[in-house]
Amino acid sequence: MTMYIGPDARTDRLRAVFSRRLPAALAASLALAFLASCAGGPGKQPNPKNESKIQAVEKAQALLEKGDAATAADKLGSLAAASPSDAELKLAQAAALVSAGKLAEARKTVDAVLASDPNNLHALSMGAELARFDGDQKARRSYLDRALAAAPADASVLVSWGEYYLDVKDWPKAEGFFQRALAANPKSADACLGLGRALYREAKYPEAEARLTEAIKLEPASPLAYSDRSRARLKQGKYKEAESDLDEAVSRAPDESWLYLERGRYRLDKKDMAGAESDFNRAITLDPEYFLSYAYRGGIREETGKDEEALADYRKVIQLYPDYWYAFESAGATSFRLGLWAESAADFKRAFAAAPERYEYAIASGIALWRSGKPKEAAALAKAVISGVDREKNAIYWNMLRLIQDQNDASSELEVLIQGEKRLDLKCAMIFYLSEYWICRGKLDLAAKYLELAADMKREGTLEYRLVPAERKRLAALTNG
Repeated sequence: MTMYIGPDARTDRLRAVFSRRLPAALAASLALAFLASCAGGPGKQPNPKNESKIQAVEKAQALLEKGDAATAADKLGSLAAASPSDAELKLAQAAALVSAGKLAEARKTVDAVLASDPNNLHALSMGAELARFDGDQKARRSYLDRALAAAPADASVLVSWGEYYLDVKDWPKAEGFFQRALAANPKSADACLGLGRALYREAKYPEAEARLTEAIKLEPASPLAYSDRSRARLKQGKYKEAESDLDEAVSRAPDESWLYLERGRYRLDKKDMAGAESDFNRAITLDPEYFLSYAYRGGIREETGKDEEALADYRKVIQLYPDYWYAFESAGATSFRLGLWAESAADFKRAFAAAPERYEYAIASGIALWRSGKPKEAAALAKAVISGVDREKNAIYWNMLRLIQDQNDASSELEVLIQGEKRLDLKCAMIFYLSEYWICRGKLDLAAKYLELAADMKREGTLEYRLVPAERKRLAALTNG
Protein backbone atom coordinates (compact mmCIF):
# COMPACT_ATOMS: atom_id res chain seq x y z
CA MET A 1 0.00 0.00 0.00
CA THR A 2 1.03 3.57 -0.47
CA MET A 3 0.61 4.43 3.21
CA TYR A 4 2.74 2.55 5.70
CA ILE A 5 0.67 0.72 8.34
CA GLY A 6 2.81 -0.39 11.25
CA PRO A 7 2.40 -3.85 12.86
CA ASP A 8 0.88 -2.49 16.05
CA ALA A 9 -1.72 -0.59 14.11
CA ARG A 10 -2.53 -3.69 12.10
CA THR A 11 -3.14 -5.98 15.06
CA ASP A 12 -3.18 -4.50 18.53
CA ARG A 13 -5.26 -1.49 17.55
CA LEU A 14 -7.80 -3.78 15.95
CA ARG A 15 -8.21 -5.40 19.32
CA ALA A 16 -8.67 -1.94 20.83
CA VAL A 17 -11.68 -1.42 18.57
CA PHE A 18 -13.22 -4.62 19.91
CA SER A 19 -12.29 -3.84 23.52
CA ARG A 20 -14.38 -0.68 23.44
CA ARG A 21 -17.40 -2.96 23.58
CA LEU A 22 -16.09 -4.88 26.60
CA PRO A 23 -17.61 -2.84 29.46
CA ALA A 24 -21.21 -3.20 28.26
CA ALA A 25 -20.73 -6.92 27.75
CA LEU A 26 -19.15 -7.21 31.19
CA ALA A 27 -21.99 -5.31 32.82
CA ALA A 28 -24.53 -7.52 31.11
CA SER A 29 -22.73 -10.71 32.21
CA LEU A 30 -22.48 -9.48 35.80
CA ALA A 31 -26.16 -8.61 35.75
CA LEU A 32 -26.96 -12.10 34.50
CA ALA A 33 -24.80 -13.57 37.26
CA PHE A 34 -26.75 -11.52 39.77
CA LEU A 35 -30.04 -12.71 38.32
CA ALA A 36 -28.91 -16.30 38.61
CA SER A 37 -27.95 -15.80 42.25
CA CYS A 38 -31.30 -14.19 42.98
CA ALA A 39 -33.10 -17.11 41.36
CA GLY A 40 -31.51 -19.43 43.89
CA GLY A 41 -29.66 -21.69 41.46
CA PRO A 42 -30.74 -24.70 39.40
CA GLY A 43 -33.67 -26.66 40.81
CA LYS A 44 -34.50 -24.06 43.44
CA GLN A 45 -37.47 -21.76 43.73
CA PRO A 46 -36.85 -18.01 43.32
CA ASN A 47 -36.77 -15.98 46.47
CA PRO A 48 -39.94 -13.77 46.39
CA LYS A 49 -38.06 -11.03 48.24
CA ASN A 50 -35.75 -10.67 45.25
CA GLU A 51 -38.41 -10.42 42.53
CA SER A 52 -38.50 -6.62 42.44
CA LYS A 53 -34.72 -6.50 42.41
CA ILE A 54 -34.62 -9.02 39.57
CA GLN A 55 -37.02 -6.91 37.53
CA ALA A 56 -34.93 -3.81 38.11
CA VAL A 57 -31.75 -5.58 37.03
CA GLU A 58 -33.48 -6.91 33.92
CA LYS A 59 -34.51 -3.37 33.02
CA ALA A 60 -30.94 -2.15 33.46
CA GLN A 61 -29.70 -5.01 31.30
CA ALA A 62 -32.19 -4.05 28.58
CA LEU A 63 -30.94 -0.47 28.70
CA LEU A 64 -27.36 -1.67 28.27
CA GLU A 65 -28.34 -3.72 25.25
CA LYS A 66 -29.97 -0.63 23.74
CA GLY A 67 -26.84 1.42 24.36
CA ASP A 68 -28.27 3.62 27.11
CA ALA A 69 -25.43 2.97 29.55
CA ALA A 70 -25.86 6.17 31.55
CA THR A 71 -29.43 5.32 32.59
CA ALA A 72 -28.44 1.70 33.23
CA ALA A 73 -25.61 2.87 35.48
CA ASP A 74 -28.01 5.10 37.43
CA LYS A 75 -30.48 2.26 37.94
CA LEU A 76 -27.79 -0.20 38.98
CA GLY A 77 -26.34 2.47 41.30
CA SER A 78 -29.70 2.88 43.03
CA LEU A 79 -29.98 -0.87 43.46
CA ALA A 80 -26.43 -1.09 44.82
CA ALA A 81 -27.12 1.71 47.30
CA ALA A 82 -30.19 -0.17 48.55
CA SER A 83 -28.12 -3.36 48.92
CA PRO A 84 -24.70 -2.19 50.17
CA SER A 85 -23.48 -5.71 50.86
CA ASP A 86 -24.18 -6.94 47.32
CA ALA A 87 -20.81 -6.81 45.56
CA GLU A 88 -22.09 -8.17 42.22
CA LEU A 89 -24.53 -5.29 41.87
CA LYS A 90 -21.76 -2.77 42.49
CA LEU A 91 -19.57 -4.43 39.89
CA ALA A 92 -22.38 -4.40 37.35
CA GLN A 93 -22.82 -0.70 38.11
CA ALA A 94 -19.07 -0.15 37.61
CA ALA A 95 -19.14 -1.81 34.20
CA ALA A 96 -22.13 0.27 33.15
CA LEU A 97 -20.27 3.39 34.29
CA VAL A 98 -17.43 2.53 31.94
CA SER A 99 -19.86 2.15 29.07
CA ALA A 100 -21.20 5.57 29.99
CA GLY A 101 -17.69 7.04 29.75
CA LYS A 102 -17.20 7.38 33.50
CA LEU A 103 -14.07 5.32 33.94
CA ALA A 104 -12.80 7.07 37.06
CA GLU A 105 -16.11 6.50 38.84
CA ALA A 106 -16.09 2.87 37.76
CA ARG A 107 -12.64 2.27 39.20
CA LYS A 108 -13.66 3.91 42.48
CA THR A 109 -16.68 1.62 42.65
CA VAL A 110 -14.52 -1.47 42.12
CA ASP A 111 -12.04 -0.29 44.75
CA ALA A 112 -14.91 0.25 47.18
CA VAL A 113 -15.87 -3.41 46.76
CA LEU A 114 -12.28 -4.47 47.37
CA ALA A 115 -12.04 -2.31 50.47
CA SER A 116 -14.62 -4.51 52.17
CA ASP A 117 -13.75 -7.75 50.36
CA PRO A 118 -10.03 -7.72 49.39
CA ASN A 119 -10.07 -11.20 47.85
CA ASN A 120 -13.15 -10.77 45.66
CA LEU A 121 -11.95 -12.32 42.39
CA HIS A 122 -14.66 -10.67 40.30
CA ALA A 123 -13.61 -7.27 41.61
CA LEU A 124 -9.86 -7.95 41.22
CA SER A 125 -10.32 -9.21 37.66
CA MET A 126 -12.53 -6.28 36.78
CA GLY A 127 -10.12 -3.83 38.40
CA ALA A 128 -7.31 -5.28 36.28
CA GLU A 129 -9.40 -5.04 33.13
CA LEU A 130 -10.42 -1.46 33.81
CA ALA A 131 -6.82 -0.50 34.53
CA ARG A 132 -5.91 -2.10 31.21
CA PHE A 133 -8.71 -0.18 29.54
CA ASP A 134 -7.35 3.01 31.14
CA GLY A 135 -3.75 2.30 30.11
CA ASP A 136 -2.62 1.99 33.74
CA GLN A 137 -0.29 -1.02 33.61
CA LYS A 138 1.08 -0.50 37.13
CA ALA A 139 -2.39 -0.71 38.68
CA ARG A 140 -3.25 -3.62 36.42
CA ARG A 141 -0.30 -5.60 37.73
CA SER A 142 -1.24 -4.75 41.28
CA TYR A 143 -4.75 -6.15 40.83
CA LEU A 144 -3.38 -9.25 39.10
CA ASP A 145 -0.80 -9.85 41.83
CA ARG A 146 -3.55 -9.75 44.43
CA ALA A 147 -5.77 -12.05 42.36
CA LEU A 148 -2.96 -14.59 41.90
CA ALA A 149 -2.21 -14.55 45.62
CA ALA A 150 -5.90 -15.10 46.41
CA ALA A 151 -6.45 -17.86 43.83
CA PRO A 152 -3.17 -19.19 42.36
CA ALA A 153 -4.89 -22.02 40.48
CA ASP A 154 -7.87 -20.07 39.14
CA ALA A 155 -7.99 -20.36 35.33
CA SER A 156 -9.50 -16.93 34.78
CA VAL A 157 -6.77 -15.28 36.86
CA LEU A 158 -4.08 -17.15 34.94
CA VAL A 159 -5.70 -16.10 31.65
CA SER A 160 -5.61 -12.48 32.80
CA TRP A 161 -1.89 -12.80 33.47
CA GLY A 162 -1.40 -14.33 30.04
CA GLU A 163 -3.21 -11.39 28.46
CA TYR A 164 -1.03 -9.00 30.43
CA TYR A 165 2.13 -10.58 29.04
CA LEU A 166 0.66 -10.51 25.53
CA ASP A 167 0.12 -6.78 25.94
CA VAL A 168 3.70 -6.18 27.09
CA LYS A 169 4.99 -8.47 24.30
CA ASP A 170 6.60 -11.08 26.52
CA TRP A 171 5.43 -14.05 24.47
CA PRO A 172 7.11 -16.90 26.41
CA LYS A 173 5.63 -15.75 29.71
CA ALA A 174 2.23 -15.32 28.07
CA GLU A 175 2.46 -18.86 26.72
CA GLY A 176 3.39 -20.16 30.17
CA PHE A 177 0.40 -18.58 31.90
CA PHE A 178 -2.04 -19.76 29.24
CA GLN A 179 -0.62 -23.28 29.56
CA ARG A 180 -1.19 -23.10 33.34
CA ALA A 181 -4.72 -21.84 32.76
CA LEU A 182 -5.48 -24.80 30.48
CA ALA A 183 -4.05 -27.19 33.05
CA ALA A 184 -6.42 -25.66 35.61
CA ASN A 185 -9.39 -25.75 33.22
CA PRO A 186 -8.98 -27.71 29.96
CA LYS A 187 -12.35 -26.39 28.76
CA SER A 188 -11.36 -22.72 28.97
CA ALA A 189 -11.91 -21.18 25.53
CA ASP A 190 -10.16 -18.00 26.67
CA ALA A 191 -7.05 -19.97 27.64
CA CYS A 192 -7.02 -21.76 24.26
CA LEU A 193 -7.49 -18.49 22.43
CA GLY A 194 -4.74 -16.77 24.39
CA LEU A 195 -2.35 -19.67 23.95
CA GLY A 196 -3.01 -19.62 20.21
CA ARG A 197 -2.17 -15.92 20.10
CA ALA A 198 1.02 -16.38 22.13
CA LEU A 199 2.18 -19.23 19.88
CA TYR A 200 1.45 -17.12 16.81
CA ARG A 201 3.59 -14.32 18.20
CA GLU A 202 6.39 -16.84 18.72
CA ALA A 203 6.08 -17.83 15.03
CA LYS A 204 4.83 -21.31 16.00
CA TYR A 205 2.13 -21.21 13.36
CA PRO A 206 1.02 -24.87 13.16
CA GLU A 207 0.79 -25.06 16.97
CA ALA A 208 -1.10 -21.76 17.04
CA GLU A 209 -3.57 -23.04 14.45
CA ALA A 210 -4.18 -26.21 16.47
CA ARG A 211 -4.90 -24.30 19.67
CA LEU A 212 -7.18 -21.85 17.91
CA THR A 213 -9.07 -24.77 16.39
CA GLU A 214 -9.62 -26.03 19.93
CA ALA A 215 -10.86 -22.57 20.95
CA ILE A 216 -13.38 -22.66 18.09
CA LYS A 217 -14.65 -26.06 19.23
CA LEU A 218 -15.06 -24.75 22.77
CA GLU A 219 -16.77 -21.50 21.71
CA PRO A 220 -17.96 -21.82 18.10
CA ALA A 221 -20.05 -18.65 18.14
CA SER A 222 -17.10 -16.33 18.87
CA PRO A 223 -15.46 -14.57 15.89
CA LEU A 224 -12.14 -14.03 17.66
CA ALA A 225 -10.62 -17.48 17.22
CA TYR A 226 -11.62 -17.58 13.55
CA SER A 227 -9.95 -14.23 12.97
CA ASP A 228 -6.79 -15.27 14.78
CA ARG A 229 -6.68 -18.67 13.09
CA SER A 230 -6.89 -16.98 9.70
CA ARG A 231 -3.58 -15.24 10.41
CA ALA A 232 -1.91 -18.48 11.55
CA ARG A 233 -3.13 -20.20 8.39
CA LEU A 234 -2.03 -17.32 6.20
CA LYS A 235 1.50 -17.60 7.58
CA GLN A 236 1.50 -21.24 6.45
CA GLY A 237 0.32 -20.41 2.95
CA LYS A 238 -3.19 -21.77 3.54
CA TYR A 239 -4.86 -18.94 1.67
CA LYS A 240 -8.26 -20.46 1.00
CA GLU A 241 -8.59 -21.66 4.59
CA ALA A 242 -7.53 -18.24 5.90
CA GLU A 243 -10.11 -16.47 3.77
CA SER A 244 -12.78 -18.96 4.85
CA ASP A 245 -11.98 -18.18 8.49
CA LEU A 246 -12.36 -14.45 7.88
CA ASP A 247 -15.72 -15.05 6.19
CA GLU A 248 -16.82 -17.15 9.18
CA ALA A 249 -15.72 -14.44 11.61
CA VAL A 250 -17.70 -11.79 9.72
CA SER A 251 -20.78 -14.01 9.58
CA ARG A 252 -20.67 -14.50 13.35
CA ALA A 253 -20.27 -10.80 14.14
CA PRO A 254 -21.57 -8.82 11.13
CA ASP A 255 -21.63 -5.56 13.09
CA GLU A 256 -17.99 -5.62 14.20
CA SER A 257 -16.02 -3.14 12.10
CA TRP A 258 -12.58 -4.58 12.85
CA LEU A 259 -13.49 -7.87 11.18
CA TYR A 260 -14.21 -6.09 7.90
CA LEU A 261 -10.94 -4.25 8.36
CA GLU A 262 -9.05 -7.52 8.73
CA ARG A 263 -10.77 -9.13 5.75
CA GLY A 264 -10.19 -5.99 3.73
CA ARG A 265 -6.48 -6.23 4.48
CA TYR A 266 -6.44 -9.83 3.32
CA ARG A 267 -8.28 -8.97 0.11
CA LEU A 268 -5.88 -6.10 -0.43
CA ASP A 269 -2.90 -8.42 -0.13
CA LYS A 270 -4.35 -10.65 -2.85
CA LYS A 271 -5.00 -7.61 -5.07
CA ASP A 272 -8.79 -7.80 -4.79
CA MET A 273 -9.13 -4.01 -4.74
CA ALA A 274 -12.91 -3.94 -5.20
CA GLY A 275 -13.51 -6.48 -2.42
CA ALA A 276 -11.07 -4.71 -0.10
CA GLU A 277 -12.64 -1.31 -0.68
CA SER A 278 -16.09 -2.79 -0.03
CA ASP A 279 -14.89 -4.13 3.33
CA PHE A 280 -13.26 -0.84 4.29
CA ASN A 281 -16.46 0.99 3.34
CA ARG A 282 -18.41 -1.31 5.66
CA ALA A 283 -15.86 -0.86 8.46
CA ILE A 284 -16.20 2.92 8.15
CA THR A 285 -19.99 2.73 8.22
CA LEU A 286 -19.86 0.68 11.42
CA ASP A 287 -17.10 2.69 13.10
CA PRO A 288 -16.64 6.08 11.42
CA GLU A 289 -14.31 7.35 14.16
CA TYR A 290 -11.56 4.78 13.61
CA PHE A 291 -8.73 6.07 11.42
CA LEU A 292 -7.27 2.88 10.00
CA SER A 293 -10.10 2.03 7.60
CA TYR A 294 -9.75 5.47 5.99
CA ALA A 295 -5.99 4.95 5.69
CA TYR A 296 -6.39 1.69 3.79
CA ARG A 297 -9.22 2.97 1.64
CA GLY A 298 -7.20 6.07 0.82
CA GLY A 299 -4.36 3.83 -0.32
CA ILE A 300 -6.67 1.91 -2.65
CA ARG A 301 -8.09 5.09 -4.09
CA GLU A 302 -4.62 6.51 -4.59
CA GLU A 303 -3.43 3.39 -6.39
CA THR A 304 -6.49 3.40 -8.64
CA GLY A 305 -6.05 7.03 -9.63
CA LYS A 306 -8.81 8.55 -7.48
CA ASP A 307 -6.62 11.23 -5.94
CA GLU A 308 -9.37 13.60 -4.81
CA GLU A 309 -11.17 10.81 -2.95
CA ALA A 310 -7.87 9.50 -1.57
CA LEU A 311 -6.98 12.95 -0.27
CA ALA A 312 -10.34 13.18 1.50
CA ASP A 313 -9.58 9.88 3.25
CA TYR A 314 -6.11 11.03 4.28
CA ARG A 315 -7.55 14.27 5.62
CA LYS A 316 -9.94 12.17 7.71
CA VAL A 317 -7.03 10.13 9.07
CA ILE A 318 -5.25 13.32 10.07
CA GLN A 319 -8.39 14.64 11.75
CA LEU A 320 -9.00 11.45 13.72
CA TYR A 321 -5.41 10.56 14.59
CA PRO A 322 -2.97 13.41 13.96
CA ASP A 323 -0.10 11.49 15.58
CA TYR A 324 -0.22 9.01 12.71
CA TRP A 325 2.28 11.00 10.71
CA TYR A 326 2.44 8.64 7.73
CA ALA A 327 -0.83 10.24 6.66
CA PHE A 328 1.00 13.53 6.10
CA GLU A 329 3.29 11.87 3.54
CA SER A 330 0.34 10.37 1.69
CA ALA A 331 -1.65 13.60 1.83
CA GLY A 332 1.42 15.54 0.68
CA ALA A 333 1.98 13.22 -2.27
CA THR A 334 -1.68 13.25 -3.29
CA SER A 335 -1.87 17.05 -3.03
CA PHE A 336 1.33 17.29 -5.07
CA ARG A 337 -0.17 15.22 -7.89
CA LEU A 338 -3.32 17.34 -7.82
CA GLY A 339 -1.27 20.53 -8.04
CA LEU A 340 -2.46 21.73 -4.63
CA TRP A 341 0.98 23.12 -3.91
CA ALA A 342 0.31 25.03 -0.69
CA GLU A 343 -1.46 22.05 0.86
CA SER A 344 1.30 19.70 -0.25
CA ALA A 345 3.98 21.97 1.20
CA ALA A 346 2.16 22.09 4.55
CA ASP A 347 1.67 18.31 4.63
CA PHE A 348 5.29 17.51 3.85
CA LYS A 349 6.42 20.07 6.41
CA ARG A 350 4.36 18.32 9.09
CA ALA A 351 5.71 14.94 7.98
CA PHE A 352 9.26 16.30 8.35
CA ALA A 353 8.46 17.66 11.80
CA ALA A 354 7.37 14.16 12.84
CA ALA A 355 10.31 12.42 11.12
CA PRO A 356 13.21 14.92 11.02
CA GLU A 357 15.61 12.30 9.66
CA ARG A 358 13.55 12.13 6.45
CA TYR A 359 15.10 15.04 4.58
CA GLU A 360 13.14 14.22 1.44
CA TYR A 361 10.04 15.60 3.18
CA ALA A 362 11.75 18.97 3.64
CA ILE A 363 12.89 18.94 0.02
CA ALA A 364 9.38 18.09 -1.23
CA SER A 365 7.93 20.82 0.99
CA GLY A 366 10.39 23.38 -0.39
CA ILE A 367 9.63 22.39 -3.99
CA ALA A 368 5.87 22.58 -3.38
CA LEU A 369 6.26 26.00 -1.73
CA TRP A 370 8.24 27.25 -4.70
CA ARG A 371 5.66 25.90 -7.14
CA SER A 372 2.92 27.63 -5.15
CA GLY A 373 4.59 30.92 -6.09
CA LYS A 374 6.59 31.40 -2.91
CA PRO A 375 10.28 31.00 -3.81
CA LYS A 376 11.45 33.12 -0.87
CA GLU A 377 9.58 30.94 1.60
CA ALA A 378 11.04 27.85 -0.08
CA ALA A 379 14.56 29.28 0.30
CA ALA A 380 13.93 30.13 3.95
CA LEU A 381 12.67 26.62 4.69
CA ALA A 382 15.71 25.03 3.03
CA LYS A 383 18.06 27.34 4.93
CA ALA A 384 16.44 26.43 8.25
CA VAL A 385 16.70 22.70 7.54
CA ILE A 386 20.21 22.69 6.08
CA SER A 387 21.68 24.03 9.30
CA GLY A 388 20.87 20.70 10.95
CA VAL A 389 22.13 18.43 8.16
CA ASP A 390 25.50 16.69 8.50
CA ARG A 391 27.13 17.56 5.17
CA GLU A 392 29.56 14.64 5.23
CA LYS A 393 27.01 11.95 6.09
CA ASN A 394 24.15 13.38 4.03
CA ALA A 395 25.91 15.22 1.25
CA ILE A 396 23.30 14.47 -1.40
CA TYR A 397 20.48 15.91 0.74
CA TRP A 398 22.62 18.88 1.78
CA ASN A 399 23.34 19.79 -1.82
CA MET A 400 19.68 19.48 -2.89
CA LEU A 401 18.59 21.71 -0.03
CA ARG A 402 21.39 24.16 -0.83
CA LEU A 403 20.10 24.45 -4.40
CA ILE A 404 16.61 25.27 -3.12
CA GLN A 405 18.13 27.81 -0.75
CA ASP A 406 20.36 29.54 -3.33
CA GLN A 407 18.09 29.07 -6.38
CA ASN A 408 20.92 29.25 -8.93
CA ASP A 409 22.32 26.96 -11.64
CA ALA A 410 25.18 25.54 -9.52
CA SER A 411 24.00 21.92 -9.69
CA SER A 412 27.24 20.23 -10.78
CA GLU A 413 28.23 18.90 -7.33
CA LEU A 414 24.76 17.44 -6.81
CA GLU A 415 24.82 15.84 -10.26
CA VAL A 416 28.16 14.15 -9.48
CA LEU A 417 26.74 12.81 -6.21
CA ILE A 418 23.64 11.51 -7.98
CA GLN A 419 25.75 9.77 -10.62
CA GLY A 420 27.79 7.99 -7.96
CA GLU A 421 24.89 7.09 -5.66
CA LYS A 422 24.54 3.30 -5.24
CA ARG A 423 21.20 3.33 -3.42
CA LEU A 424 18.78 3.24 -6.33
CA ASP A 425 15.76 4.56 -4.39
CA LEU A 426 17.74 7.59 -3.25
CA LYS A 427 19.24 8.08 -6.70
CA CYS A 428 15.78 8.08 -8.29
CA ALA A 429 14.49 10.47 -5.62
CA MET A 430 17.25 13.02 -6.23
CA ILE A 431 16.83 12.80 -10.00
CA PHE A 432 13.14 13.52 -9.52
CA TYR A 433 13.75 16.48 -7.20
CA LEU A 434 16.32 17.87 -9.61
CA SER A 435 13.72 17.71 -12.38
CA GLU A 436 11.32 19.59 -10.11
CA TYR A 437 14.03 22.13 -9.37
CA TRP A 438 14.46 22.87 -13.07
CA ILE A 439 10.70 23.25 -13.46
CA CYS A 440 10.81 25.89 -10.74
CA ARG A 441 13.71 27.56 -12.54
CA GLY A 442 11.76 27.54 -15.80
CA LYS A 443 14.16 25.20 -17.63
CA LEU A 444 11.55 22.78 -18.90
CA ASP A 445 13.70 20.87 -21.40
CA LEU A 446 16.23 20.06 -18.69
CA ALA A 447 13.41 19.17 -16.32
CA ALA A 448 11.94 16.77 -18.89
CA LYS A 449 15.31 15.04 -19.29
CA TYR A 450 15.63 14.32 -15.57
CA LEU A 451 11.97 13.37 -15.23
CA GLU A 452 12.37 10.72 -17.94
CA LEU A 453 15.42 9.36 -16.17
CA ALA A 454 13.40 9.04 -12.95
CA ALA A 455 10.58 7.31 -14.83
CA ASP A 456 13.00 4.85 -16.46
CA MET A 457 14.34 3.76 -13.05
CA LYS A 458 10.92 2.33 -12.11
CA ARG A 459 11.50 2.52 -8.34
CA GLU A 460 7.91 1.55 -7.62
CA GLY A 461 6.70 2.05 -4.08
CA THR A 462 8.91 5.06 -3.39
CA LEU A 463 7.40 8.44 -2.59
CA GLU A 464 9.02 10.15 -5.55
CA TYR A 465 8.11 7.53 -8.14
CA ARG A 466 4.47 7.94 -7.13
CA LEU A 467 4.72 11.56 -8.25
CA VAL A 468 6.38 10.92 -11.61
CA PRO A 469 3.34 10.11 -13.86
CA ALA A 470 1.37 13.21 -12.86
CA GLU A 471 4.45 15.40 -13.31
CA ARG A 472 5.19 13.99 -16.76
CA LYS A 473 1.62 14.77 -17.78
CA ARG A 474 1.79 18.26 -16.31
CA LEU A 475 5.16 18.98 -17.87
CA ALA A 476 3.94 17.79 -21.27
CA ALA A 477 1.03 20.23 -21.00
CA LEU A 478 3.42 23.06 -20.12
CA THR A 479 5.76 22.22 -22.98
CA ASN A 480 2.96 21.86 -25.54
CA GLY A 481 1.31 25.03 -24.28
